[in-house]
Amino acid sequence: MAWSVLALLFVVELLAWAAYAVLGWALSPGWLWVWALPLLVVTLWALTASPRARWRGAVLTPAVKTLVFTGAVVALVLTSHPVAGGTLAILVVVVHVAARHPDVRRQQERL
Repeated sequence: MAWSVLALLFVVELLAWAAYAVLGWALSPGWLWVWALPLLVVTLWALTASPRARWRGAVLTPAVKTLVFTGAVVALVLTSHPVAGGTLAILVVVVHVAARHPDVRRQQERL
């Protein structure tokens, strides 16, 4: 079960990053922002929120995760994809609640 939840955590992260690509495509020039926005978000994530992040912190990491996921949901809603935004919001909450299970937390600590 733990590996399934960890895989879903990764899938939710990928979906959030893809939402920034959707927003980038809606901006002008789309060909530039469709790459730049996700790259910016992934870089921020890698530096602060990933398991091996350089600047992890008790406040910084949850704040960045909240900012990234909330921004992804808002990006989908603003680009006329409210169902996708709502679905992403529900998935984020459900998967993160499941990730609090002791078996999953033990597996995360081993990584």
